[in-house]
Amino acid sequence: MKKTPLDQWIAYKIGRNSSNFSENAIREHQLERLRETIEYVAEKSPFYRRRLKGFSGTNLRTIDDLALLPFTWPQDVRDNAPQFLCVSQSEIERVVTLLVPPATEGQRRLYFTGEDLELTIDFFSHGMSTFVEPGQKALILLPGQKAGSVGDLLARALKRIDVEGIAHGFVKDPLEAIREIAQRRVDCLIGLPSQVLSIARHSDVREIPPGQIKGILLSPDACMKSPYVSADVSNELRRIWNCPVFHHYGTTEMGFGGGVECQACSGYHLREADLYFEIIDPDSGQPIPQGTLGEIIVTTLTRKGMPLVRYRTGHLSRFFTEACQCGTMLRRMGKVKAVKRG
Repeated sequence: MKKTPLDQWIAYKIGRNSSNFSENAIREHQLERLRETIEYVAEKSPFYRRRLKGFSGTNLRTIDDLALLPFTWPQDVRDNAPQFLCVSQSEIERVVTLLVPPATEGQRRLYFTGEDLELTIDFFSHGMSTFVEPGQKALILLPGQKAGSVGDLLARALKRIDVEGIAHGFVKDPLEAIREIAQRRVDCLIGLPSQVLSIARHSDVREIPPGQIKGILLSPDACMKSPYVSADVSNELRRIWNCPVFHHYGTTEMGFGGGVECQACSGYHLREADLYFEIIDPDSGQPIPQGTLGEIIVTTLTRKGMPLVRYRTGHLSRFFTEACQCGTMLRRMGKVKAVKRG
């Protein structure tokens, strides 16, 4: 079994090699970037200038001191999105508007510079090399017509590893998707679980030759209230196509990508050079022991346009305490589901 490609990628990103790459090295890098991020947003972002008044990067003596800082909530982004910006509007390359139920959370806008989008492409190109190989074709069942859309970023990332990414868009007609898969000899599928399943269960799926599909990446719609991929869906896809099924976790707030499974298919290895993840008690907001189920909190470490500090995702998961079968020492996060907030 191959080690997750994120292992060497993160080592390179934080300036380490095989002899000095460790979990402590990652935490040291993250602490340095957290300090820089706090200083950056306190100076550049009107929202964080107010929210973090009295705090500075020097307050973070250890990485655990991040828990002293206040949370950023989805409603903060809903009500104050332009106030989060740390650059001028002219530097923004992509604006994403999220219409998220329930109505109490409403519309949220996220802003990305070209540099921010490049970070996502870089993550995608390494993360997807887990399940695709040079020369293959991947059908992207996500919006990809607009520059900077998730499908466009995936296609650009795949090109870097010599894989043709075909932006099909959401599945409106499963038969149309089946015929494109068959005619273009697509090897891999990337999409929402329900959409990929609609293809697999279609009566004409037999038009796709046995053995043609060699891998599937399921990316739950984590902006919605059900980011969890059921084992039943994954097992059904494995049964129909007899191929590995990988899961990805990410939200627009994270810059689309947060973590991806390795060949062990047993939890997400995280984008730890660009993001810092905490898991807290969703009721008290306090840190909890490693391995305990809680709410995922994310802080961006390298974002320029619209950084987020201690953003409450509303998703539940836990960090595994045992090592991954692939041999990496990187942390793993378990499958994700939504927090029920009343």
